[in-house]
Amino acid sequence: MNQLQTMWSISRRKSLINCPREYVLRYSSNQTQYNKQNIKSNKKSLEDILVTCLREVMIERLEDQKNGIIWSKKMILLKLKMSLEFEIGKKGLAKIKASLPKFFDNLILSAKKQLELLWNTNIFRRISNSKIKRWSCLDRKKSAPNEHIDIYCSPDLVFQIQKKWNLLRIDFLGEKSNYFEDLEALAMVNWSIENGNLPDLIDKFQVHVLKFRNGKWLYQKFIPNKNLLQQSKQLLEKDVIQMNNLVEKMGPMKNLSLIPLSNNPHFCKKCSFKKSCPAKNGLEKAKNEQFLLEYNLVKERFLSN
Repeated sequence: MNQLQTMWSISRRKSLINCPREYVLRYSSNQTQYNKQNIKSNKKSLEDILVTCLREVMIERLEDQKNGIIWSKKMILLKLKMSLEFEIGKKGLAKIKASLPKFFDNLILSAKKQLELLWNTNIFRRISNSKIKRWSCLDRKKSAPNEHIDIYCSPDLVFQIQKKWNLLRIDFLGEKSNYFEDLEALAMVNWSIENGNLPDLIDKFQVHVLKFRNGKWLYQKFIPNKNLLQQSKQLLEKDVIQMNNLVEKMGPMKNLSLIPLSNNPHFCKKCSFKKSCPAKNGLEKAKNEQFLLEYNLVKERFLSN
């Protein structure tokens, strides 16, 4: 029996939009609990690993900074290297170094530059200069219940300026802007209110997003209101309905061949499930084959009736 989809997060939404098949493979079986064991059982791309490491090192650096420990450039490199080596693992690291000898070192340098540029953004400069004194890093693995949906959308950083609570999300991958990104970002407000740790007054919040694209950090700011928050909740509802429709489409035999493929070959290039995907030899060809398969299934059902 297929599990009812109840979890919502921005990463799940991105996967759902970018490639329904990837969503099913990565997330559809992970509905009963959300812990490190489950996360490690999911196949992670190198991009996912890099983001995990950047976030971990960012939090550690911030916490040390709060305690008066300032990292040198050498320390940043060392922390990133240790984190990446641990996440990739000995076997994965050996394969990378054997096929692309300079790749790993360049990856560390690129991550270091991204982190240094982050510290040069207005928000992080104000934290470093103690102009923002009240702040806290939050755990993305903590959910907030919203009727039948479990929202995984905590801010990476919460800070207070005067009487405003500011929620910051840091997008290390910097995906392209979309029409609903304000509603995606405002899900952080619904998460915060439902968790009960912050005020439940809408006018007490401001939402910020830092997105890394084309070698620089882009800044976005969203001011919530009652109407936008309601639209944000509706977006979550629609996404979860679509997730459940996908899982139901597989049927009890979990037939992946019935799940739609991506509409953009760009997402196929970096997919961690590429080797086992029908689109590994070309997305257009795979979509044509899938169309014929679905047509034949419908034809068989029609003839049998």
